[in-house]
Amino acid sequence: MSVKEKEVIAWLSEHKLMPSPELVTHVVNHPEGLVLLEKSVDSLDGPRLFLSVSDLIVDERPEPPKPISRPKVTNIPPVIIERQINKSLADGKLESYVSLFNDRFKTLSRLVRRDPSMRDAGGLSNLDSDEENKVIGMVADIRTFQNGRIKVAIEDSKSRLNLLLTEPEEGSLNLLHDEVIGVSGKLSRQGDILFVNSPIVRPHVGRYQEFARADEPYIALFISDIHLGSKTFKNEEWEKFISWLNGEVDYHKEWIPNPGYLIIAGDAVDGIDSYPGQEDDLSITDVWEQYSELATSVSKIPTEIQTVIMPGNHDAVRLMEPQLPLPDRVIKNFKDNLTFTANPVLLDIAGVKILCYHGKSLDDLVSLRDLSYDNPMAMMKELLNRRHMAPIYGGKTPLAPEREDHLLIREIPDIFVTGHVHSCGVERYKGVLMLNPGTWQAQTDYQKMMGFQPDPCRAIAVNLQTFDTQVLDFNF
Repeated sequence: MSVKEKEVIAWLSEHKLMPSPELVTHVVNHPEGLVLLEKSVDSLDGPRLFLSVSDLIVDERPEPPKPISRPKVTNIPPVIIERQINKSLADGKLESYVSLFNDRFKTLSRLVRRDPSMRDAGGLSNLDSDEENKVIGMVADIRTFQNGRIKVAIEDSKSRLNLLLTEPEEGSLNLLHDEVIGVSGKLSRQGDILFVNSPIVRPHVGRYQEFARADEPYIALFISDIHLGSKTFKNEEWEKFISWLNGEVDYHKEWIPNPGYLIIAGDAVDGIDSYPGQEDDLSITDVWEQYSELATSVSKIPTEIQTVIMPGNHDAVRLMEPQLPLPDRVIKNFKDNLTFTANPVLLDIAGVKILCYHGKSLDDLVSLRDLSYDNPMAMMKELLNRRHMAPIYGGKTPLAPEREDHLLIREIPDIFVTGHVHSCGVERYKGVLMLNPGTWQAQTDYQKMMGFQPDPCRAIAVNLQTFDTQVLDFNF
């Protein structure tokens, strides 16, 4: 319970009032909550025992924030593609699979060793039956027993080892196949099981880091999952957004990135054959016509706004990740102020490192304990902690057997962006600004069946000099 919550509950208790949970939340989030509460109680006609939100004075709610004055920016640096796949080398040969996993293991095991407790970790084939053993391996198998014990098989390039762990009472291990971990413990008498007696060590994210800042107050705007071509595409709100970018809508004009940047994090169109029966949900049934309509709409964006478009699982590229940029057949219809990238991509925008990943692997993580589609921030933390954007090979996210692992988080970015789950979220984690802008598609029949309510028509604006953020809602 926060300090402010305690103050509110103490005030109510002193006045012998029983509040609804909604009332406490409302007062805590109000900038002058206790003042509002006192005025509301004084205005009641007679004594009360129970108090609800409807008893609060409506006209005492705060005025909307005044626009922030920002210096005018005239020239902006170009978008720089720092790292992405440029050509697929996936040939399906065994050697490619071996190369992919060797790259993953070598990189992640080196990051695990950055943790002080793992600096002297040895290989799985050099164990000592009389001493404490510290080892690093890739998770190959996970078996959970009713007594809370977990048997895990890990591998390195030379050997395989069984671990026996106990699920901690304070939280979940949330182990994933193919992630790289470090553990320490003692061998069984038979030498076939390592009894783990310490917390699991994952690739090192590092301590809180100070983010890079742009020299000027450049505005970067982030959106995702437009799904143009779907019957549930929010066309009216999208047109309002385009008009806003042109300064024609009186709403938070101080956040218009003109000049500035617009990043579209995948699924710009709804595509075709993305799921069984999709044709019944489409307003435009030809994918090339969807892109043609998108090009017409995007052409209305001022040329001073540098726009980046990356693919997602609904776009006309291979479903296997990493995904190459949209094909030339699509790109040729767009203006020169657009940059088309792969998925994922690491961008350098005015000195700020921005890691963009559409987020298909979040479908794998949602099966873990305490994770859900309506909280993308929690899943993004799991990816950062594993230093990998798609840890599970062979799950719901098809991964191409490239010779190097393009899904590794080789360096910690200043901003980490995902989409895919249609939920809006903003949070800072160990110095990384995590963003998921949501979608421009209303609730689909499938989402309704699953009980999931999306966050449509949001954009997240970031001042790259101050890192101030603003969630812009175009549902008005």
